[in-house]
Amino acid sequence: MLRTLITVLFTVLAAGVGCVVMIPVTWILRDVRPIYATARLVLRAAFWVAGVRIERRGTDPWTIPPPCVFVCNHVSNLDPPLVFLVLPRVAIMGKAVVFRWPLFGHAFKLAEFIPVERGKPESRRRALEAGVDRLKRGISLLIYPEGTRTRDGALLPFRPGPFTMAIQAQAPVVPITLVGLREIMPKGQAAIRPGTVT
Repeated sequence: MLRTLITVLFTVLAAGVGCVVMIPVTWILRDVRPIYATARLVLRAAFWVAGVRIERRGTDPWTIPPPCVFVCNHVSNLDPPLVFLVLPRVAIMGKAVVFRWPLFGHAFKLAEFIPVERGKPESRRRALEAGVDRLKRGISLLIYPEGTRTRDGALLPFRPGPFTMAIQAQAPVVPITLVGLREIMPKGQAAIRPGTVT
């Protein structure tokens, strides 16, 4: 638990400082690349502090021409930061509540991430439109088609949204599979255990 506490404190402080510095830089340059680079640096260090090693197999996502819709299984709260770390620029579709976090929420908006309110059809419709817009402008998406984390590791039924957006924008769907993350931080657990994610 001490390692988890150190990891969380490091991540919050480093990301907070990164946001304070990089949000104005992003405004001035009108370019999200510096804030993306800073986020990746912080996340790489945070996973190292947590004792999480990342192995990549298969096609290098950086060689896939954008835009595309990356879809991934969802087993842990660590899924989005880990997958963000290994992908080229993407807009992540995620819970609207995180967009209300101080500093971080603003950084998510600058990065053109897409908020979704669960159980609100109007919010889902707006998110679908935003996703198609991002794809048509050449920005890839990262979406978890299950819509929530699985407890036992088995895939939950897929929601149609990611595939609807891919069809409307004529963008390919690229599947990603995470193995090992459920053992490191399963749903309902706050502690991060050291380990390897593939």
